[in-house]
Amino acid sequence: MQFLIVLTLLASFFSVAFSAPVQIAKRAPRTYSQLSIGGGVGGNALAEAQAKFPGTPATLSKATTSDFSADAHCSVLAEQAFIDAGAIASSNRATNGVSVGLFKNKVLKIFGTMVALQAEIAQNGGKASAAQTAQLDDLNAKLAVNVAVDKTNAGLKSQDVSFTC
Repeated sequence: MQFLIVLTLLASFFSVAFSAPVQIAKRAPRTYSQLSIGGGVGGNALAEAQAKFPGTPATLSKATTSDFSADAHCSVLAEQAFIDAGAIASSNRATNGVSVGLFKNKVLKIFGTMVALQAEIAQNGGKASAAQTAQLDDLNAKLAVNVAVDKTNAGLKSQDVSFTC
């Protein structure tokens, strides 16, 4: 009887040890400097954000969605660095280059968060929960406001900040 238990355990071990590992394609984490759109000029933040989060939510893998979530979270954390560097958040127009970068970063973080959330919904059969729908509505409203502010900053020099996630 004990021999049978040991044999069963060994068979189980070898089937796990020698089975092909399931690999999820993950990319190396991006640094904030690779992700940031804070430099340059204002006015085109949405297109710049879309370039940093390529693909459609319906076609993203779980690994890519996870990467995008991490990137979006990094841009959330970077917002304080813009404020520390002298950005003044206002609801209409930036007052300095760091403020222009702050609004561009806001577009980046909101867009990235939306893409990751939409991809999670797509991966779970395309049906959003009430909480997810409310979050998407909130993100869409915030994105529209910040894209509008970025457009009022069109052509203004934008200053990026140094930040480490």
